[in-house]
Amino acid sequence: MAEEDLLQEILVKMFQKLEQYEVREGAPFEHWLSRVAVRTCLDALRAEKRRPETRWEDLSEGELRWLEFMVSEESSVPDASPEETREIVGRLLAQLSPEDRLVVSLMDLEQKSVAEVTQITGWNGPLVKIRAFRARRKLRSFAEKLFKDKSL
Repeated sequence: MAEEDLLQEILVKMFQKLEQYEVREGAPFEHWLSRVAVRTCLDALRAEKRRPETRWEDLSEGELRWLEFMVSEESSVPDASPEETREIVGRLLAQLSPEDRLVVSLMDLEQKSVAEVTQITGWNGPLVKIRAFRARRKLRSFAEKLFKDKSL
């Protein structure tokens, strides 16, 4: 969440909860307001941890090339360092559910077969294939959304 959005959310909550503030000796308004701000920030951090947000400005030049490759129909792999490649893949994978991340990691990153993934996860073959297909589609949509947001 952008810092400006977080500040706006804090101000909205402050105005919504203003009637709950009680004047007490030794507890000035600033302490009450800081408590509202801290709780709002902690909630935002928890939400970000559950569903990390990637911003265009956070990406390196190599990560941008990989992102462009993922949303285009090109067949040539972009020229980027392994660290940049690992970083962009990690950012996109972090947006998947744990089960989707697991199946994509096993099948695409570790090059395991469907049979091996069924043994590791206990899922049946069709479920592994369907979950992998849907997870890859989600990854592509995350990449397209990030790429589209840049061009706005």
